[in-house]
Amino acid sequence: MVEETTLLKDDEALAAELVLGLLDGDEKAIALRKQLSDPQFAQAVDEWNQRIDPLFQEFQESEPAASVWASIEKRLDNGSSNGVIAQMKRWRTGAIISGALAACLALVIIVGPAPIRSTSDTQSVAVAQLTGDIEGLVLAVSYNPETAKMRVDINGMPETDTAPELWIVGSDGIPRSLGQIGRDGISTMTVPSDHRQLINAAAILQLSMEPPSDIPHAKPTGEPVAIGKITII
Repeated sequence: MVEETTLLKDDEALAAELVLGLLDGDEKAIALRKQLSDPQFAQAVDEWNQRIDPLFQEFQESEPAASVWASIEKRLDNGSSNGVIAQMKRWRTGAIISGALAACLALVIIVGPAPIRSTSDTQSVAVAQLTGDIEGLVLAVSYNPETAKMRVDINGMPETDTAPELWIVGSDGIPRSLGQIGRDGISTMTVPSDHRQLINAAAILQLSMEPPSDIPHAKPTGEPVAIGKITII
């Protein structure tokens, strides 16, 4: 019984770290695979997203003045420890807002440091982030080749008479429908067997808006509204 509680606590910590963007490399790959294959862990990730979102909504982004980065560059050029240099370079990827810092501090206080996880028995998965001209549209896709299951998380889709439909485009440039997905939230699907071999690092995913249908369309009726390249992790 004690062992089960510890495992649940570790999963909670991993879900929080994934949402807060504290993972990279192998640890991020492990978390993404677990989110795809473990419904209980996927629910924990969704719950952490709901906790963190209000923090970001209450604060406005603040772009540091150019003099701040110039000062950092000067200090780095003067020679600091490797650890400090690595940390400052990571922080320079964007302006950090107060809510994110508070969330990170809360994570350390509540769940403590994450355990070391083995990567010897992990399998590759495919992920993609689709972007386009629709303001606020966020679309993240992950695919597990072992189960042929694809998970699609979509947010910010405006209301229209048409429905979002996902397409896989291989090296031949031909879009093949994976089916229509929900307008908001998480959709899961089993990729058709004849499309599975197309899901590789040379392929892209496209989202188009099509007439509502229970079966995949033969081809898109219009231009894609979002596109993303597949990455294997």
